[in-house]
Amino acid sequence: MDIRKIAVLGSGRLGRGIAETAASSGFDVLLFSQGAGTHYAPSQIEKSLDKKLAKWGITESEKRVILSKISYTSDLKELANVDLVVEATVDHFYTKQELLRTADHLCKPNVVFITTLTTLSISELARGISRPESLVGLHFIPPVPETPVVELSRGFDTSDEAVAVATRFAKALKKEIVEIAESPGLVNTRALLTLVNEAAYMIDEGVGDAIAVEKIIKQGWGLTQGPLEMADRIGLDNVLHLMNQLREELGERFTPCPLIRRYVRSNRLGVKTGRGFFTYARDNIFETPIEQED
Repeated sequence: MDIRKIAVLGSGRLGRGIAETAASSGFDVLLFSQGAGTHYAPSQIEKSLDKKLAKWGITESEKRVILSKISYTSDLKELANVDLVVEATVDHFYTKQELLRTADHLCKPNVVFITTLTTLSISELARGISRPESLVGLHFIPPVPETPVVELSRGFDTSDEAVAVATRFAKALKKEIVEIAESPGLVNTRALLTLVNEAAYMIDEGVGDAIAVEKIIKQGWGLTQGPLEMADRIGLDNVLHLMNQLREELGERFTPCPLIRRYVRSNRLGVKTGRGFFTYARDNIFETPIEQED
C-alpha cells in the first residue's frame, strides 16, 4: 500500500514530534487534537522548526513546506481519507481503545494502525477492534525529530504485512527499528523511569540536590538531557501514572518515590506548569531549566 497521508491521533509532545517528523519526510499529515491542543500544537511545531532554522538545519522555504503539509482537525470522520493511523495519546487503556475503535470503523480496510503505547498490552488493545492483525506497536522516543531509534513490538495477532508497513514508515522517517518482545514499559520507558525514580530518591534522601544529581548523570553519561529534565518534559503526572502501571505489572521495584507524589500533589508537573524538579520559562517549552527548585 502506498502511504501518502497519515493521521496522528494526539497533539501532545509525542504526537507533535511524530507529525513534524512525518511532514519533514514528505508525508501529508492530519493531526487530530481537541481542547487547548487545537491552538497550542501549531505554534509549538513552528517553534520546533524555528530551532532547526536558527541552527541552519532547514531553510525558511523548507519550513514553509513542512508546515503546509500538516493540517489540524478535531473531527475523526476525516480518518476516512488517510492511509495510515498513528495513535499517540497518553497510556490510558480506554482512551486508546476508543480512538482505535473509532478509527477501525472509519478507516479504509487496508489501513494499518500504529500505537505508541509503552506500559499497556498491544494484544489486549487489539482485541477491541475488528482487525487485530493490523495493530503494530511503534514507540517513538521524544524528542522524536532528534531521536534516531524506535521500538517495534507485535501483539499476538499482528500480521507480518502490518509490521512491514510500520517498518517502511519508520524507515521513511530515517529511524532505526529495533524489534523487541511485547512487554510492559518496553525498553526505553522501563529504563528511564527506573533512572528517574532513583534520581528522585537521591534528592529526597539528601544525597544531592537536583542540579548536582542531574549534572553527574547527564555529563557522566554524555546525555543531551538528564533524567530529571526528561521527567519534567514528560510531565511528572504522566511519570507517576506510568510508574503505577509498571508497579502493577512488574512489582514493587517500580514504587514511585514519595518526592514525585508530593510534586504532583503540589501541581509541580514539570514544563507544562513551569515547575517540577526545575523551573522553566513559561513562554517557551523548549527552554532548558533556568534554576533548581528547592
